[in-house]
Amino acid sequence: MKPASRRIAFFVTYVTIAGGLWAASQWWEKGFATRLIAPIVSPNGCYRVESFKPFWVLPNTFHRRSDPNEDQSPEWFPWWGYPGFYRLFDHRKDELISETKIYDLESAGGRLSWGEGSGHVMAGLIDIGPNLPDCIGDVPGKTRRKQ
Repeated sequence: MKPASRRIAFFVTYVTIAGGLWAASQWWEKGFATRLIAPIVSPNGCYRVESFKPFWVLPNTFHRRSDPNEDQSPEWFPWWGYPGFYRLFDHRKDELISETKIYDLESAGGRLSWGEGSGHVMAGLIDIGPNLPDCIGDVPGKTRRKQ
């Protein structure tokens, strides 16, 4: 092999390995995540929210931090306060409705809102997922049923 061909082969191999590790890390950071607290069930029992800490091999500063409003590009080399993400389940059927990106829960997280007025389950600034048609707002006594 010529020296130029070796360099190209090395570069292609390096990019392939790095890309494969990056793709795998996107899965394992949520696949091997640890639960932060016990699941929280909504007042009328429609939803269940679970919060998790991602499984990161590298230190926090090597992971991009997304903005919950998604109006800014992700920040590189941030100082994380408390990285985490949420999963929203239909508690009656035990089905996953949605999963958030990984956010800094210290600065963006907060009190849970079950969709009163917004139509979305929220934790502070973080949109966890949409309300189900038969559980808008999930307020006991005010749940809308399918006709």
